[in-house]
Amino acid sequence: MNIHLPPDLENYVQALVSKGEYGDANDVIQDAVRQHQVNRPGFHIVMTPELERLLDEGLEDLPESRTTEQLRNQHR
Repeated sequence: MNIHLPPDLENYVQALVSKGEYGDANDVIQDAVRQHQVNRPGFHIVMTPELERLLDEGLEDLPESRTTEQLRNQHR
């Protein structure tokens, strides 16, 4: 895959690499796409009943555990 960036974005990517924040331009683009994937509107992690049950079972062993329902209510 080849990506063509406008000069301002290309300069930005090069600056990040020059500062040592990334190893190369590919690392910058990969990080940006990962962040976009997580932050894009409409992206939701699907919580199946089985996964929720397993998470709840695992949380029972923690000293300050909360169920997934409690966590859901906390973020509303």
